[in-house]
Amino acid sequence: MPLWPAIARGESQESINVNPQAQVQTAEQFVDALFGNNFDLAWSYLHPQLQQEFSPTKLEQRQASFLKRVGVYKKRLGSRINGNIVSIKVAFSNVTDTLIVIMDSNGKITGIDFPAMSDDLSAQPLPSRSRP
Repeated sequence: MPLWPAIARGESQESINVNPQAQVQTAEQFVDALFGNNFDLAWSYLHPQLQQEFSPTKLEQRQASFLKRVGVYKKRLGSRINGNIVSIKVAFSNVTDTLIVIMDSNGKITGIDFPAMSDDLSAQPLPSRSRP
């Protein structure tokens, strides 16, 4: 059974126990750990139910598969929060894309969406440096 974000469950913004800056920081730390190959640390940011579904080894496998599509991780370009959804714009060697991290009311990650696919409109090819 998937976990739903606190806002989607009808919880008011006031009932979320973690301040928005802490949620953004947690999401950014997760992305940094995941793409820094620190899978045990990345795993520690996940909600216990996601921890049961994704071991650190499975996170590593998913990260490797994702990087095959988007290229080498370069850097985070910025983050925004809307309710309990943190959007993190990230540059990879082949695309710039927005990664979505969904937080629960206690600051744990309940969902992750790394959408970059070759036919995904959210993925933006990087400008070619060979053009004048």
